[in-house]
Amino acid sequence: VNPTIWSWLPNYCHPSTFLPTVQETIVLFREPPYLFQDFVGLAIAFLRSEDARKMGFQYDPRTALPCKWKCSDESLFGVDLCIYAWTGHYPFDKGRIGGYFNETALGAAVHHSRTNIDFGGAHVGYLPGPDGGRFGTIARPLRDEEPSTDCGHLLALLQPFKAIYDDACRTILFYRPEGERVLVSIPNEFLQPGWSRHRIKLLVDVERLTGGLVPYHLEKRFTHKLPGRSLFHVSDAFLESLDPQTAALFATPEPTPIGRELTVEWFHIYDSAAEVRDGLPVQRILPYMRYILSSKVAPYPLKAAVTAANLEYNTLTDAVRAEEFRPYSFASFTGIFIDMYDEELRAYVNLFQPIGISLKPAGRTREVEITPAEIHARFRHLEPVPPALPLEGVLGYPRPKSILSRFTFG
Repeated sequence: VNPTIWSWLPNYCHPSTFLPTVQETIVLFREPPYLFQDFVGLAIAFLRSEDARKMGFQYDPRTALPCKWKCSDESLFGVDLCIYAWTGHYPFDKGRIGGYFNETALGAAVHHSRTNIDFGGAHVGYLPGPDGGRFGTIARPLRDEEPSTDCGHLLALLQPFKAIYDDACRTILFYRPEGERVLVSIPNEFLQPGWSRHRIKLLVDVERLTGGLVPYHLEKRFTHKLPGRSLFHVSDAFLESLDPQTAALFATPEPTPIGRELTVEWFHIYDSAAEVRDGLPVQRILPYMRYILSSKVAPYPLKAAVTAANLEYNTLTDAVRAEEFRPYSFASFTGIFIDMYDEELRAYVNLFQPIGISLKPAGRTREVEITPAEIHARFRHLEPVPPALPLEGVLGYPRPKSILSRFTFG
């Protein structure tokens, strides 16, 4: 009988359980993000366009309520001010700390106006630098520009998962004794949850990664296992997934850590104390943790922000489809806020990468949805609407000169 970890996993982590996919970060960032102030001007130009009218959306700037849903971090204050400058109205708040969409705010918002214009999403800090810069961190001017986490809520949620994942990357070891097959030595805490006292459990999928336990042999010293570890043959499927250089490294007598080859195919990770409702964790991002942590093409803070924004976009669109909101219209612009600190201006500046637009005209319960690629294609042909109020006076600083060119990821 092949060993398996399936009986240890919560149901939502079981390999047979369907997990809705989210957008691929590397695909989203094929197009550069917008300076948020530019995006707002283009978004309003789109709402005034013939295209929006053909989709059934009627925009009247005199009666539309601008809204925002995002984290309350001070690095995002420019988002509120840009919306205020373009519309002349301070945006109604539909967000909660961490960038969650607050469904309970919808009733109050439509009480103010029958047309809601929403700008929202998750956010992540960015420090420019070589090789695409660094995500998850931003300089804080109130602390002498000392770097700190951004978004703190999301990164605090990720931190214990990242610590366990990094430990597994360091301590799952491959080697090949002379004349033998490639072996993998796995700490027992990554094989059975009871061996770890940590609430975050990482379990290697031994059924896929390994080709069976290595039996004890008195005359073969490599089979004399270390306490706290188990020794397996490595599966052909795993070896075939490696590039030739890595495969050769794993086939040497010197134990080599699995490193970033610990991708989603070979492990599961979960919070054993997570609150579960209807079979799913209340924190809906938890089933996506292994995808976030092990991505080879996107930094994990950015991958987490994209995933969170996708989940909250679904919450938003599901909420406005309720029958009670049929008489109202919603235009929702959802994306990733990329927060940067401009040393010249001594101010935060926000970039914005859209992940979707949804337009729900009054009288309907289903909206028209526009993909990221289509957003960029449509906006390329639009002339941005000028702000209703002088932007520099509202923001307190002139247009950034070099922020967009300093964003080098993608």
